[in-house]
Amino acid sequence: MKSKSSIAMTFILVALIGYYFISPFLFLRSLSESARRGDGDVIAYDVDFPAVRDNLKSQLGEYLARKAVAGSSGKRNPFAKFAMQILPAVGAQVFDAVVTPDGIAKILSRHVQQSGDSPMRPSLWRGEFAWLDLDHVRGLYANVRHPGEVFAITLERRGIFGWQVVGIRLPLDQLL
Repeated sequence: MKSKSSIAMTFILVALIGYYFISPFLFLRSLSESARRGDGDVIAYDVDFPAVRDNLKSQLGEYLARKAVAGSSGKRNPFAKFAMQILPAVGAQVFDAVVTPDGIAKILSRHVQQSGDSPMRPSLWRGEFAWLDLDHVRGLYANVRHPGEVFAITLERRGIFGWQVVGIRLPLDQLL
């Protein structure tokens, strides 16, 4: 017969392992509630702003590169070439201004809002979550009304049970 202490230790170990794997989902729930309330102080703690800015700037660079390649097969437009040269700098400044606690709250609140005032109505956004590795989780949110509009958030483990937002992928094709 096992001793009570070994049963208790086993129970504690199972509870800690369970919490280890459920903690990012609890974090996402807390983050969405903070976004709904517009609580910039909580969001300031939950987001790695330099990482998110770099992530968004690289997305803009990739998007502009795709547009440049797609545009190079069409007619030559000198303004388009000029715009492609200055857009990365302008975009970087925009992201620097937008990636603040209040800006992130606005971005996130758009993706966690309900489709109606009633709590009985389903959410406008549907999420799917995937573990990238033991320290990274990605949530993909698709707009029910516009399935091509996908928003993603990447979390990174900080400490044993803590998490922080390190990446946001915006549907740039729909925004620009």
